Amino acid sequence: MPIKITLARKDYQLKQILALQQANLLETIDAETAEAQGFVTATHDLPLLKRMTASAASVVAMQERRVLGYCLSMTREFGESVPVLTALFERQDAIVHRGELLGTSGYLVMGQICVAEEARGQKLADRMYKYLRGCYHLRFPYCVTAIDARNTRSQRVHERIGFEELDRFTAPDGRNWVLVIWNWQDGMEMT
Repeated sequence: MPIKITLARKDYQLKQILALQQANLLETIDAETAEAQGFVTATHDLPLLKRMTASAASVVAMQERRVLGYCLSMTREFGESVPVLTALFERQDAIVHRGELLGTSGYLVMGQICVAEEARGQKLADRMYKYLRGCYHLRFPYCVTAIDARNTRSQRVHERIGFEELDRFTAPDGRNWVLVIWNWQDGMEMT
């Protein structure tokens, strides 16, 4: 069956996102898997995902009724909703990018991207990001995300897609982050 990229709007999709998130959380996988396959760091709950969806629906990779991957969209209003992300929002808001304070530019945050183990190697991250850009490039000039500095696989994927490094810093909790940005104002083709 083909894999379809679409927006997540249904409860069963959001619940599957949460299950996939739990299966790939840094705290629930072994160190070897985390290093080789990447990991996710933040957790969400269904009420929060529903609010995020109402603001900017996330992208999912679906095979029939099964979520094989997701790309969570977050608008700035959710900066306080996920405690591990609060310091990231504050940091990225204070960065000057292309001559303007990023916090005043109205960017979209990619809150997290994840692909199920059995679907990796098919460039689903690329496809989901391309779809995300197609949906939101007229509303937001940039897509910004933070990557745990230990997640080198995610850093390589984001670089391949077209994200550029903005900043590296250590959050108050001691976690090291790499902030990256994808300029949606620059052409519509992914690199």
